[in-house]
Amino acid sequence: MPRSIPYGNRRNRRRVKLQSEDRIHVTVWQDRKSVEKEAGKKRQERALGSWFKIIIPGGIKYDKTWLMNSLRTHCRVPFTPVDFHYVKNRAQFFVQDAGAASALKEVSYKICDQKNRKICVFTSKSAVPHSVKNMLEPEVMEQLETQGGPLHPSLQLTMNKRCDVSQQALDLQSVRFDPDLVGHDIDIILNRRNCMAATLKIIEKNFPQLVSLNLCNNKLYRLDGLSDIVQMVPTVKILKLSRNMLKSTWEVGKMKGLELEELWLDGNPLCDTFPDRSSYVRSVGSPCHLSGNLNSP
Repeated sequence: MPRSIPYGNRRNRRRVKLQSEDRIHVTVWQDRKSVEKEAGKKRQERALGSWFKIIIPGGIKYDKTWLMNSLRTHCRVPFTPVDFHYVKNRAQFFVQDAGAASALKEVSYKICDQKNRKICVFTSKSAVPHSVKNMLEPEVMEQLETQGGPLHPSLQLTMNKRCDVSQQALDLQSVRFDPDLVGHDIDIILNRRNCMAATLKIIEKNFPQLVSLNLCNNKLYRLDGLSDIVQMVPTVKILKLSRNMLKSTWEVGKMKGLELEELWLDGNPLCDTFPDRSSYVRSVGSPCHLSGNLNSP
């Protein structure tokens, strides 16, 4: 006679039905939501694991575009660099692929710069990059993107409103508190990589010849996401970063590759670390290839 018994955890709503005549038949019911939740958790764990840091000693001397193109040319597998930036005299970024990390390690000493110096590449296991941890949750990103469609029209309209086309200048200071964005419950925090990526995507599409970008008063304390502007909108000559929270010159060094004529940094904590203007100019001007005016602390 058939009989059923509970099996496993009630919380998972799993039951096993045993039928015993000539053979035993086992049927398992499991709550679909629990299965989907577990699958989602495993996907998230995979996403957060297997990160590697790629370090190029002396990389501060090299333009990001040239360096990335050289690595891709010599690397036997494709890779996606995350969080490229300069730290002191090094260039570094992250990859989320053990195979790519191993292939990049093989590239070491196979690339020569213009002075015929061989470029060294180090790789090491790494924790999850800080900017990846700070990426927006999916439900927040839905504010910025419609399902499979374009970026939220309110963000585009706000940026259109703030652009002076005649001067090729975009004013995004205090953009988080723009009334149009606040009215649509859109929270743009430019320290978050996805917010900055969404912003740069609109700039690249709608203002490809942008000359001046004002990002003052946005509480920026890192420029990892903004560094993509070097490839996306290389025409920028004036960059205003005043009254943010930048604490070190190596953050500013992430803008290496832009041919800046003006760089505004007053009101940032890093300005308090220099005894005089000359030391400020030497430290801040160098990593950005500044060729024009440097706003004084």
